[in-house]
Amino acid sequence: MELQPVPVGNVVGMMFSLVAAFGLPIGLFIYLWRKKKAAFFSFGTGLLVFVIFALTLESIVHSMVFQATGDLITGNPFLYALYGALMAAAFEETGRYLGMKFVMRNYLTKENALMYGVGHGGIEAILLLGLASINNLVNSTMINSGSMNGILEGLDEASRQTAIQGLSALWETPALLFFAAGFERIVAVFLQIALSVLIYRAVKEKNGRWYWAAFGAHFVVDFAAVLLSNVSIALTEIVVAAMTAAVVWYVRKAYLELKV
Repeated sequence: MELQPVPVGNVVGMMFSLVAAFGLPIGLFIYLWRKKKAAFFSFGTGLLVFVIFALTLESIVHSMVFQATGDLITGNPFLYALYGALMAAAFEETGRYLGMKFVMRNYLTKENALMYGVGHGGIEAILLLGLASINNLVNSTMINSGSMNGILEGLDEASRQTAIQGLSALWETPALLFFAAGFERIVAVFLQIALSVLIYRAVKEKNGRWYWAAFGAHFVVDFAAVLLSNVSIALTEIVVAAMTAAVVWYVRKAYLELKV
């Protein structure tokens, strides 16, 4: 196998994903900080809660469960979607609740609820897509400029073929999928903001129904996303975007009811 040029459409898709992963959270942060006077502390709380509860604690539980169950869950698409959605909702919404109740207790305003959501969804976008987009763009630039050939020439043939195989996704993947990844993160950021408003109301009003509303919305959207991903990427993005739009519409009404 030899290196192939990375199509322009793929590169543009990578750039779109990069802007979605970094630009959207940064833009929302600046807007809320300057226009709504939301605190950086709330952004940082959302960031840390995602890292601790979703990336660390949830990952530990996954490793233990998958080790104990073998391929019982991972080998069944329905069970895998059910399990994944339940765990994501449980860890992220519980972490969100604890973060707002105990860490953000001096910053508990509706503007800071939005800022929390930007931190939570923003770091998720950056870690899951943004860093990969940077790596993809750097490698694509090196391939198209010819400099990657010089690097690979220093490897033995087996290592060279392994490296090329790893890079092949850059030119073999349809451009639409790179755009879809960015679109998915945009939708996810707005979902995280909406869920943060629901949890804010649960904490502020000491009303558990808002927690369960956030849990249920998170579960349903994630369940659909994982299950439909086995059918069609396009269908998945359309359905998840429609469901997220419904959640955001509902939460907007809940947000406008808030005074502080």
